[in-house]
Amino acid sequence: MIYFTSGHTARGFVQMAESNVEDVRLFILLRGGGECAQMECLKEVERRLQSAGEEFDSVRSPWNALQPEGLIVGDKAIWCGSLAPSLPSAATARHAAIRPDMLSAPPAGKTAHIAYDCFREALIIHDEWESIYINRFNKNKADLLAAQWIKKLFPGKSTEQSRTVHRFLGAATPSGSVDYIPELTEGLTKRYLIKGRAGTGKSTFMKKIAAAAEQNGYSAEIYHCGFDPASIDMVIVRELGFALFDSTKPHEYFPRNNTVDEIIDMYELLVEPGTDELFSKEIAALSSRYSELMEEGTAHLLEAHKEKEAARTASSTAASRTAEMICNYL
Repeated sequence: MIYFTSGHTARGFVQMAESNVEDVRLFILLRGGGECAQMECLKEVERRLQSAGEEFDSVRSPWNALQPEGLIVGDKAIWCGSLAPSLPSAATARHAAIRPDMLSAPPAGKTAHIAYDCFREALIIHDEWESIYINRFNKNKADLLAAQWIKKLFPGKSTEQSRTVHRFLGAATPSGSVDYIPELTEGLTKRYLIKGRAGTGKSTFMKKIAAAAEQNGYSAEIYHCGFDPASIDMVIVRELGFALFDSTKPHEYFPRNNTVDEIIDMYELLVEPGTDELFSKEIAALSSRYSELMEEGTAHLLEAHKEKEAARTASSTAASRTAEMICNYL
């Protein structure tokens, strides 16, 4: 699978990979050369694993969505040193460090923090945008809707061992927003596309579904919003073959198969009719300011990425040699 566990968010750089590596027995950290060189090395490891037909998770980097910041291969994990999650318990995992004599670059420099400031200001604008709909939102209907869907989605309790992992649905990258929804939902029997405006209860609805999955003993993949990690943007319960996800910009999708895909429109179901029209001027102004701040933040991320690229010190030959060393551990 391909997914993000870290992100450039309105709350700064956030890493939530811990729940994904709980069962790891060998944790390899890459040290030295800077993140760009480390990711290049991991990309070479990924290529070798693919050639060998190995199954693995590619945890992509929000700095470059084409590059992994970590790889999970069964009960082993390899990660960029400065981007790594908290390591598994020393009592259960062995740790190895490649080139431990050098320190890696920090995950974010001064330019990146300017981007986070832009995202933080955009979140304030987003909260104001949400308040328009929250004030015309029917909470009782929302509670009833969630209860109905929980009853529909969970026919009983699971008899399998459960596990909950936390990831990001997508990421703000130097080239714009990126997500892997099609890859993550491939093969599921049902996909529920949650539509609606900001503040129409999409995240709260999915939090209730996620809680119900855990209460009924099902393993759940919980994907957080890459902009605001406190929000939930997707829940997947593979044992039951379904996913629910926020299908609005910047990860807007439409039904591709009428037997698989179903829309749940929170605006139509839970908000007083005519809200869009009544507050059209306010919404347009907030939308414009929000877009400006997100574009400005993305531009600063691009500048920060260029700084990291300039600091690259490892050659492709060195990356290949280190990749070979790592593969010997696997």
